[in-house]
Parts: sequence; C-alpha cells; structure tokens
Amino acid sequence: MNIRNNDRHNLWQEWADKYARRVRKITENPNPKMARSNALLYQILYDQATKEAEYSTEGSPIPVVYHTENAPDRFFRSMGFRANNLELNADHLSREQVGRYLNIGREFGYPDNICDRVKLAHAIGISGDVPAPIMVVPVVGDCDLMSQAMCSVARYWNVPAFGIDMPYQEELDMGPDEYLDAMKYIKQQLLEFIEFCEKKWPDFIKFDAEKLEEYQRINREYTRAAADVIELAKTKPCPYSGRDALRMAPTQVPDDRRVIDYMKQYVSEFREKAKRGESPLKDNIEKFRVYWMCSAPFYYDPFTFLEERGCASPLYEEESGIPHRYNVMNSESGERRFGRRMLDPLEEEAALFATHHWGASGNRRILEVLDNCRKVGIEGIIHFELEGCLSLNNIARITGERAEKELGIKNFYYLSAHCQDIDKWDEADFEEKLGDWLEMCLREKGF
Repeated sequence: MNIRNNDRHNLWQEWADKYARRVRKITENPNPKMARSNALLYQILYDQATKEAEYSTEGSPIPVVYHTENAPDRFFRSMGFRANNLELNADHLSREQVGRYLNIGREFGYPDNICDRVKLAHAIGISGDVPAPIMVVPVVGDCDLMSQAMCSVARYWNVPAFGIDMPYQEELDMGPDEYLDAMKYIKQQLLEFIEFCEKKWPDFIKFDAEKLEEYQRINREYTRAAADVIELAKTKPCPYSGRDALRMAPTQVPDDRRVIDYMKQYVSEFREKAKRGESPLKDNIEKFRVYWMCSAPFYYDPFTFLEERGCASPLYEEESGIPHRYNVMNSESGERRFGRRMLDPLEEEAALFATHHWGASGNRRILEVLDNCRKVGIEGIIHFELEGCLSLNNIARITGERAEKELGIKNFYYLSAHCQDIDKWDEADFEEKLGDWLEMCLREKGF
C-alpha cells in the first residue's frame, strides 16, 4: 500500500519555526510562572530542527535510522547514523499538524481506539515528511504495538528492521546476577547490530567507542544535574509548575552538551524560587500534591487548572529529575544493581537498557513510583489512561491500589484518554471529574 503524502511538508522546518517563536516569546515576554531555562531548551531543539530541515531540502550523505523511545539513540549516532525518534516526533506535533497525520493513520487502516502515539509515529514514518530511513529499529520493550508499527514502517520503505529485545524478568526476582545476565544478553545484540550494519554499509557506518563514551559522559552529567530536581520536588510550596515537570528532557539530542547547561539552569532558577517561597500555586499556598502518570493532553493545560486550586504537580512519570535510565558507569547505581562497574561503553549502554523504567515486569515501575511518592510526599496520583495503551492501562489500577494501601494515596483515573487527538477531548467532562476528585481530597484535609 502506497499512501505517501502527496501534499508534502517539511516537518522539521515547521518545528524550527515553532521553536523560533517560543525562544522569541520567552526572551521578549517571559511567563513568570514558567522556566526561563526553556529558552535554552527550545534553542537546542531549534538548532536540531533547522539542521534536519536543511537535510530534508538539500539531502545529506549521513544515513537515517528510525527508532522509538526506548532505543539507544547515543549508540546509533556513535556509528554514524542520524537517529530519528518517531515516538518523540509524535509527541512534538502541534495542534495544526496532528490532524494531518491522524488522517494518514486512518487511511492506512488504524482504528480510533489505538494509542495516539502509535498511530502518529507510524504516520510520520510513512509520510515522507522527514528524511527516509535506511533502517528501522523497533525495541521489543514496553509497547508491543509500537514495535509492530515500526516493523510496518520498515516494510513500507523496504528497509531492514533490526529488533532489540529487552529480557523481561520479574523485578522482584532480580539480583546482581540476573542484572548482569540481562546486560550481557543486550550487549550481544548490540555487537550483532554493529556487525550487521558495518557489513551492509561499510563505506559510511563504523562503530566509534570513543564517540559513544563521549555521549555517555553527557548523559551522566545531565542526569547528575537532573537528580537535584527530586530535592527541589520535596519543597513546599513546589517552586515549579506541572507544565515544567511534564516537559521532557531533550533526549533526542544526546550529542549536544548544552543539555547539561539547560538542566543546570533549570535547577538553579527553581532553587532560587524555592528559597524565596515562590510558586505557580495560587497565593503560593500548597494544599495538595499529585504525581501525574503516563501522558497528558498536549493540546490542553491541566496543570494550571490544578495550581489555581492549590494543587502542585512536582512529578511526571519518568522525568522531573527521575533518572529513568540509570548512570551505571562507575556509579553507585551500577554497583548496587549489577554488583560491579561496567567495563566498557557497550556494557554501559546495555546496562542502561537493562534498568529501564519500563523494561521489566510491572513491579519495576510500581516500585519506582512508590519510592518516588515517599521521597516527595505525594498525596494523589492522576492516571491519564490513554485509550489502547497496553503498557499503562494493565497496571494503572494495580499501581493505584498499592499506593493507596501502602501510603494512603488517593487516585484519580481518567479513562479512554487521548494525548493528541483533540477531537476526542471533552474539556468540561475532564474538569468536572478532576475538580470533584480534588475537592473531595481537599475536604478530607480540612480545606
């Protein structure tokens, strides 16, 4: 089936224009409740988008590999690929762009009750609006649908699909020996990937261990700075907004050292706000704090709704300073989980896979969520349950029940949600249900 978009768009140029507007807005008319460091974040994303837009127009000798969220972007770049994370592409679509790619997905045959991310990532992948791949790498991890979508993209372009498998094990049964076995299993796949690519494209693909190590140093420094956000999250009133907690770190630019500066600026400015007792909350009074899980409606701001009612949102799923990919090289985390330090960059990359937030049984995610709740004093969890999301919806209730039983945490479940499809959004329904739940929680606290 060939349904490539006849009305071609330079998607990267559209993003470059968007990020330029955001940098200009923050520089010229900043929102005092939002992070000033966002200007640097958007500048980094603008620079990436501008470069890719030029490649889209003029071409580039650097080959493209498509992948999804859990894939080792640093590893691909260390081999000479340009890596394009289709799952993040789906998240970054604006309101004006979403309908275009939902229509491509529908034309391809996707039903409406499939996760927005899967439909949109697949649609971008076959649209021709970003440079075509010479290879696609599905990661057999948390989302089987996304893995299958990536295999479909590879078939569409008639290019190889090389799957990387996460060795699922029960988290409660994993000790240093099991973690080491998992790391070795993944490392062997990375070695096979290197062998396959260097043999197939010998003229322009060559694994560079020093380059991978350089990118890993950036990751370690970035994560070290990001870990301070957890300490800030303990502050009451919470000094940063839920929108800033939601804002994903720029993981698609692991080779840009400015991401370290961005995170240091982020921590520094909110540390100063915490000292002054400043907060986006109404009258700087925190009455309640929640942990937002899985996704959010990217076309709507639920956090201002909460903050106007005195409810802080210091944590969002894997971000807000929560290291969802551990620093395992020469670090306490590595020795604690694996019983020893990692010996080379490929071991570290494999170990990052083996410790992924989503890369084991549901108990890994549940235990991490409960631990974060204890650290930060979470009182409620909002489960924004995406329609068709097998990863989240199967364990949301279990997570909530554990949190309520062990920590007394209240839970709000919003079912059949969509992160990008605004036509499915009922703002009045959402605000009524969330408002009633929050009012009940505040009433029980005496507010």
